[in-house]
Amino acid sequence: MGKYRIFFVYRIKDLNYVHVHGMNMKDKKLFTVLVASPNDKIDLAHHHEQLPDELLSVLEMESSRINAGLYDLAHWEPYTYS
Repeated sequence: MGKYRIFFVYRIKDLNYVHVHGMNMKDKKLFTVLVASPNDKIDLAHHHEQLPDELLSVLEMESSRINAGLYDLAHWEPYTYS
């Protein structure tokens, strides 16, 4: 098992982003990463100088599964009360 593991993803379609939640298994620390997701496909081209290379490689490897919805926890659509 690698250092980083993805647990689940939730997406807010109107904002074109997904939130990726997981854990740094070595340090036992949880993480959340906000990733651009135009057309419901994650786009790592804009990310991220600040993310570790190992985490970026995990996101790249798992991108097809994320795009297919295999990690989805829920689909959120904002609703305003007026």
